[in-house]
Amino acid sequence: MTQNMTSTKGIFITGTDTGVGKTVVSALIVRALKLKGFNPAVMKPIETGCRKEGTVLIPSDGEFLKEMAEMDEPITEVTPYCFETPVAPLVASETEGRDIHIERIIDQFKGLTKKYDFVVVEGVGGLMVPITEVVMVVDLIEELDIPVIIVSLNKLGVLNHTLLTVEAIKNRSLELKGLVMNNHTIDPLDRSQDSNLLVLKRILQIPVIGEVFRLKELSKEHLDSVALKYINTDLILQ
Repeated sequence: MTQNMTSTKGIFITGTDTGVGKTVVSALIVRALKLKGFNPAVMKPIETGCRKEGTVLIPSDGEFLKEMAEMDEPITEVTPYCFETPVAPLVASETEGRDIHIERIIDQFKGLTKKYDFVVVEGVGGLMVPITEVVMVVDLIEELDIPVIIVSLNKLGVLNHTLLTVEAIKNRSLELKGLVMNNHTIDPLDRSQDSNLLVLKRILQIPVIGEVFRLKELSKEHLDSVALKYINTDLILQ
């Protein structure tokens, strides 16, 4: 590593819902850390809705994040659990007859922390998505023992979704690093978009790690051109 690194071994990226931009935000964080001289790794422990090539399942998000982190490890180190069925992990694992073992995810995470400065872990859906009958995403975060960043999509309803997510984090006494607001979709008819972030700042009084706007492309070059503008790495690493 090229700088003094925080004692934090990683960060967990969760969302207020599915499809809010967790993967893009995770990639931006990885590229921002790279630009700061760190050597980060990524994990997308569980990915559903994977495409099938022959008999092999390909985790698109996992592959993308692995490319952004420039990791040499096999994709199974990034995404140990791949499912074709585009549903919650519990349902996907039951549908496809393959169990999910949290211990495997934890072991692989610990392995990456020994080889890399920092590990960016992207969750699946939101905090209360069931992984097994007794394990939710929030339970996985608790086991990994790393802080959380919430990704919120700027649209009507985000206040409720974000406040509920923060409440769930507080109830588990997890460390909340802050919020990233994703402004990917601008809707001129959605008047809430002008005030959502301001209201969340007033009510929650938590750090805003960044604001993300629509990206022209998802290449490393383009992400590098905006990563430090959109993401405050100092707030992540402190």
